[in-house]
Parts: sequence; structure tokens; C-alpha cells
Amino acid sequence: MARSKPTEETMQRVMAEVLEEARANNKLPGLLAGIVQNMRDSDPEGVDTALKSIIEQMAASLPEHKRHKFLEELLAFVRPN
Repeated sequence: MARSKPTEETMQRVMAEVLEEARANNKLPGLLAGIVQNMRDSDPEGVDTALKSIIEQMAASLPEHKRHKFLEELLAFVRPN
């Protein structure tokens, strides 16, 4: 029996649940590192789009004061010195 491909909405919902559980268990950095490495290995050309989606979902899930801090820290991390 063939499986149907999950919809974008389903994938986003699953990703949000996984990220929330990882954040609650203080495992978020390790989870994200694994996701990024897996994406680079399987779809190097699509990794930027996927990372943008992950970052947007993470930021959207945070309260405003934490969202601002998260985005500032992320920007500092990705900017070259």
C-alpha cells in the first residue's frame, strides 16, 4: 500500500510539535544541529528554504520580548565578524 505524501500544513504542524517538545526538554540545539546536517546531506539546495521556515516557526512561537532576543542572537551568530 502506497503512502501519500504529507501536506505542507501537516509537515509544519509536526515540526512545530517536535520543536516545542525539544524546547521543553532543553534539547533544541542538538535537535536543530541534527536537522540541519540531515538537510545538508539530503537536499543541499533546499536547506536555505527549510532553515528559513524553521526560524520563522520558532520566532512565531515565542512571546514578543523573547522573539526579539532570539532574532538578535541569531543575527549575531550568522553575521560574519
